[in-house]
Amino acid sequence: MTDSSIPIRLAGTAILLRDSDEGLETLLLRRNAKLAFAGGAWVFPGGAIDASELEAASTEEQAARTATVREVHEECGLTIAEDSLVHFCNWTTPIGEKRRFATWFFAARADQNSEDVLIDGSEIHEFQWLSLRKSIELYHLGELTLMPPTYLAISLISHYESAKSACDMLAARQSFEVTPRLCKLDGQMVCLYPGDAGYELNDPVISGARHRTLFTSNGMKYAHSGDDVGVAPMDKP
Repeated sequence: MTDSSIPIRLAGTAILLRDSDEGLETLLLRRNAKLAFAGGAWVFPGGAIDASELEAASTEEQAARTATVREVHEECGLTIAEDSLVHFCNWTTPIGEKRRFATWFFAARADQNSEDVLIDGSEIHEFQWLSLRKSIELYHLGELTLMPPTYLAISLISHYESAKSACDMLAARQSFEVTPRLCKLDGQMVCLYPGDAGYELNDPVISGARHRTLFTSNGMKYAHSGDDVGVAPMDKP
């Protein structure tokens, strides 16, 4: 199957936020290590939009909201309202991956305790409420496997002090869309993002603006060179 023939499935995911003594926390789920897509990674609850949800919705966003609410309940047993979801970005899996998703990212307040979370032990093997700052710390210690969209969303939201302020500020922020382009630089994998000088030609050595994630021996390193990028950084307000 060629890259152009790999279907892109629509999906939705929710960053569930709650306030705690440890600071602003989010719910992370660990996917079964045997799964073909993101096996073993810690992710936000979410999944693919069903055909019936697309048919019933007037817009793709509405279908994404419906699917996200359903997936949250199926994956972790929590109930959230569609109108509580704050859309702030979209990520599409890069060309070259065997499975591709175009995912709507939402944030929502969730005041439930850990005791309310129910996982199936099949697709999802573990869960934990973690402070966003602690999540970043554990990732860089090699104790938490994260994908770039998850890492960058956590990095962005870690700047907010409460679930309410996070949702309010994300609602006011200009939403963005990202389809990374994968390449290599000095033997290391690089994700190029819109605004990077090398994005259009998928060439990381072209001089100019830098907007990319480098995969180093110490984990992901996000680079945004400033106003020359032309789009806001994805890791800070």
